[in-house]
Amino acid sequence: MTDNPVPYINSPDYLQTVVNHIEHPTLVIDRQFRVVLTNQKLLGIARKIDSGRPFLYCYEITHNLSKPCSGKANPCPLQKVIRTKLPVVMTHTHFDSLYNKMYVEITATPILDENGEVLHIIETFKNVTRQNRIETALRESEVRYRSLFEQSGDAIFILKAEGPQTGKILSANKAACHMYGYTEEEFLRLSVTDLETPEHAAKAPKRIERILAGETLRLEITHKGKDGNIFSVEVSASRMDVDGRKFVLSIYRDISKRKEIEGDRDVLIRELQHLSQTDGLTGLFNRQHLDKRLTEEMERARRYATPLSLIIFDIDHFKKINDTYGHITGDKILQTASFVIKETLRNTDIAGRFGGDEFVIILVQTDISIGMQVAERLRSRIGQEQVPVRDDQTAGFSISLGICQFDKTFARAEDFIARADAALYEAKRNRRNTVCKI
Repeated sequence: MTDNPVPYINSPDYLQTVVNHIEHPTLVIDRQFRVVLTNQKLLGIARKIDSGRPFLYCYEITHNLSKPCSGKANPCPLQKVIRTKLPVVMTHTHFDSLYNKMYVEITATPILDENGEVLHIIETFKNVTRQNRIETALRESEVRYRSLFEQSGDAIFILKAEGPQTGKILSANKAACHMYGYTEEEFLRLSVTDLETPEHAAKAPKRIERILAGETLRLEITHKGKDGNIFSVEVSASRMDVDGRKFVLSIYRDISKRKEIEGDRDVLIRELQHLSQTDGLTGLFNRQHLDKRLTEEMERARRYATPLSLIIFDIDHFKKINDTYGHITGDKILQTASFVIKETLRNTDIAGRFGGDEFVIILVQTDISIGMQVAERLRSRIGQEQVPVRDDQTAGFSISLGICQFDKTFARAEDFIARADAALYEAKRNRRNTVCKI
């Protein structure tokens, strides 16, 4: 039996809701830079969104450009994701709707199709202007640094970087006190390892060594507050030299909420992948995915000498039904047929809508004698269904089926389908509402 997804999950409204729930400005684009979905938060960094256009390009919305981003200052995330097929993070210079300069960290996550190729990309934008300004100010002026140190919304620590007390907290800002629940006086009795969970605390000395060597670390680890609560933080740590002495400047951001949002993003990725291979009306596989699966099963049957049968059926007099009762009734009949398929088949079998009122069923490891039983069961079961057509009126419908078994002489999936289609033609030519095998 194939999966029966919850109907609302496949709807554009549901996917839009998931995107809207992401905390940061977000857009979904395809390989041609065309925007598929956006959330309202994107308006904060977009200079121009013309809703009258049939589609928009990402670089038009976020950079007001007429062609994709390029160069060292603003490299193109899409091109890098397509090349590596991996998530990338990069910082771009943006100008908001009021032409204010801002720094935006872009996280581009690929959505891969069944062949491992990039199908869509989710781009999430995070304004890092404040963090950028803080780091610049710390380098330029100790006085200015102290002001920003106290006003920052992120937790900031200055750590001892040399000697036996390496990692000891020398200073903590108000945001750190709020995030962890300690007073500033309590922080001065602690080391950074007292804030980290054991698996990360053990690695702290090595991290400080790397920082002293000149490396700026950016990573995600887990910390614990005074109350014992564990939460995820994003760390940015670098060396700070004052009067010939070395210290470590660490900035921590609580990303627990972001982790929850990333879970929603994962849901979006899975649902977009599902939509790429599913027929929207029936919830069965679409023709493209059926072709792929049939080719795979034919290769498996050829390699392991296992039986494989193929059923093709369509609705008897479907055009007449549409002409008599309307296309809404026709859609209900297609949905009813797909429901019966899901209820009748095994989990290992593969079913899909081939187009119009035509359905294809791949019976894995099944010879034609068993396949005939499955086909007859489908025909009989569908013949018992009634579909509402008017106020108090219902109507039944029937199907004609063709079935054949895999033959090693079939070079392509098209050959297998053509043989089953010939059997379907015989069923319809005879008297319909019957099964014919070849």
